[in-house]
Amino acid sequence: MVTQHPYGVYGYRFQDPPELPIFQLFATGYQRETKPDYYWDGMKRIDGPLYLVQYTVSGQGRFRNGPNVHDMRAGRAFLAEIPGDHHYCLPEESDHWTFYFALFRKRHLERLWGELIGAVGDTPFLEPAGGAVLCLQRLFLEARSNRIHNSYQASSMIYQLMMELMAAGTAPQQERANWPQPVRQAAAFMEAEYGRIQSLDDIAGSVSLSKYYFTRMFTAATGLSPMDYVTKLRIEKAAELLRFTTLSVEEIAARVGYASGSYFSKVFRARVGFPPGDFRLAKGLPSIERLHID
Repeated sequence: MVTQHPYGVYGYRFQDPPELPIFQLFATGYQRETKPDYYWDGMKRIDGPLYLVQYTVSGQGRFRNGPNVHDMRAGRAFLAEIPGDHHYCLPEESDHWTFYFALFRKRHLERLWGELIGAVGDTPFLEPAGGAVLCLQRLFLEARSNRIHNSYQASSMIYQLMMELMAAGTAPQQERANWPQPVRQAAAFMEAEYGRIQSLDDIAGSVSLSKYYFTRMFTAATGLSPMDYVTKLRIEKAAELLRFTTLSVEEIAARVGYASGSYFSKVFRARVGFPPGDFRLAKGLPSIERLHID
C-alpha cells in the first residue's frame, strides 16, 4: 500500500464579480524542502502581483527583505510582496525547511496589508496553536480535501487569516490572576470609584506609584491604558443603566463620571456606535442585556 505524504500545493483562479470586494486566493500549500537549490527571487517571479504569508513548522529557511536577512526557524513567519526586493531559500546549513504558505492577489487587500505590516512587521513570531497558524492549516486542509468551491468561501478564509495575523500584533492581555499586585489593586480601585475618578493621578496615587511607571505596568498587563480601562467601565455601566433604569441621560452621565450629558453621549456613541437614546430604545440593534467594551 502506498502511503500518501501530507504535503501539497493547490492553486485557484476563481472568476470573481469585479464589483465586489472579494479577496482572491491564488495558492496555498504545505511543503518540506530539502534541495539546496530551493530559491525564490521576488524580483524575478512572473506570477505577481501577490502577497505571500509563509510560516515555518520545522527546520530552517532564510528570508532577505531589502538589506535585512532573517533566519526562519520554527514559529517564525514572513510576509512578502511580489514583486519585491526579497528572496527566500534553503540555506547551506539547513537540511530541511517545512512550512505552510498562502498567496493572495493584491486587489482589495492593499490597505489591510499595509496595516498588517505596520502591526506585526515582516517576520512575526506566531504561536503554533494560535489563531493565525490554525487559519493557515485550515486553509491548506480545506484545499487538500477539495472543499474550497467558490471565491466567497476563499475570501472569508483569507479575511479570517488577516484578522488573526492582526491580532497577533496586539499586546497580549494577561489573565487577571497573573496581573502584578499593583495592577490588580488599581483595577479594583477603578471598578469601585470609576464614577469619581478625575485623572490618572488619582489612579496611580491609589497604589503609590508614579503615573508614568504605573501606566506602563498597567498597559502591559491588561492591554488597555488606565484611562481607557476607566472609560470601558463607565460605558459598560452606562449601558446597563440605560437598559434597566429610567434615569435620564444626564443622570446616567453624572453617575458614571461625566460632567455633561453631551460629552457622555459623544463618548458613548464613539465606543458603541449608537447614541445613548437609540441604545436604550434598541433602535437599529438587538436589545442587548450586557455590553462588553474592549
